[in-house]
Amino acid sequence: MAFLNLHTTHMSWSALLACLTFFNPQSTLAQLLDPSTCSSNLHSSKLDGRRALSTCPLPVDEDSAIDTGIWAPWKRRPYCVEPSQDDIPGPQFCLYTFESFRGDRGLSIVTTPVLAASMVEALDDAVVPPKLRDHSSSSLVPEEQRNPAYVIKDIPGRGKGLVAKRPIRKWEVVLVDFPAMLTHVDVFDSVDSETRGDLLEQAVQQLPNHQQDEVLSLARSTGGEPIEDILKTNIFGVELDLEIPHSGLFPTASRINHNCSPNVFWRYSVRTLAIEVIAMRDIETGEEITQSYVPLGLSYEDRKKGLNNWGFACKCSLCAASKSSRAASDHHRERLRHIYHELNEGATGKANHTVDAIKALVEEMESLMREENLEAQLLVYYGVVARSYMRVGELARARKYVDLCEDLWMRYAGDEEDYLAGMHQLRHELEERERKVAID
Repeated sequence: MAFLNLHTTHMSWSALLACLTFFNPQSTLAQLLDPSTCSSNLHSSKLDGRRALSTCPLPVDEDSAIDTGIWAPWKRRPYCVEPSQDDIPGPQFCLYTFESFRGDRGLSIVTTPVLAASMVEALDDAVVPPKLRDHSSSSLVPEEQRNPAYVIKDIPGRGKGLVAKRPIRKWEVVLVDFPAMLTHVDVFDSVDSETRGDLLEQAVQQLPNHQQDEVLSLARSTGGEPIEDILKTNIFGVELDLEIPHSGLFPTASRINHNCSPNVFWRYSVRTLAIEVIAMRDIETGEEITQSYVPLGLSYEDRKKGLNNWGFACKCSLCAASKSSRAASDHHRERLRHIYHELNEGATGKANHTVDAIKALVEEMESLMREENLEAQLLVYYGVVARSYMRVGELARARKYVDLCEDLWMRYAGDEEDYLAGMHQLRHELEERERKVAID
């Protein structure tokens, strides 16, 4: 089932250029838009010379490929379409397919020529670190040596799903999966349905036969054109190299069904294009592996509304509880939102909290988190707790919560530098306050 509502994020061509200008110096932007620029040379300058593919592809579209006869490293000449709104300027979208990707797989990408060129390094298997490459579920492991911790099986009333075939411990990586398709999110709104359907169908047909079968066997929920239905039912929201939103189809991870009290979460790597599915708690043999399709901490009615995108009513233990139990849970979750607001008011100086008041709020928050099985949200709350203690000068307590926040940040977000900026900022604020106290 799906993990992304396509209408939550949109990016226009002008916004893409704005992002490129923000994240890169002007010379780099000029390189990206210059068809004579080698994208792997560009990556060498941007990414400290990490190994790129030996080929040196240019940002190519269908016309330039015809003119030059060159479209490496792509399997076939790009197939491109124009947006259907003539009055709205925007890029053409092109289909690129790469083989062999992450073992015996292929990857079809529907995106702009600039973005296709910018992501070439990520196609190289050499960028995948050993912990992902050698994981027992990875497609980079020879098939006869793979031994995942789950089996895919029919779940009554839920279609196919993943079920643990052995005990899985908290924080264990359950699954490493790589995409079969990546599609720029604007394709779904700016390309007319008939053209879009042809484009997406060709994207599937250019994959290896075993992958085509894998994609076509995935669940459908929205009706209409089959490939688009499969995508909208099963895609994850991901980004490409320059933080431009795309939808990613990960055939095995897409089998993970929903539960409002999930036992796994997932994180995505822009550099390797991999999804890691990680246990949030211990999972027992025979237990279904589940992910929440909606944000954690929502009330019953908000969860129900969010799940309408997938066309089913949740019957998990939280949603199937008695009306009084659901009301109590909703009250706890509303109280958690108020606690966050109160702590944030103190952290930003809009309210004057005493140390005892902060401590009481933290104790209540942690108790409610445990009761509602929302410990994953502690990552967000611990940051505002740390800043609240900084504000009142309790730097030893602040350091405790900075350390707790950093530990959770590494576990949930991973160790890629791109995702650590917020954590670095929090620790910098603490160290600046400690330095000032030492000077005074």
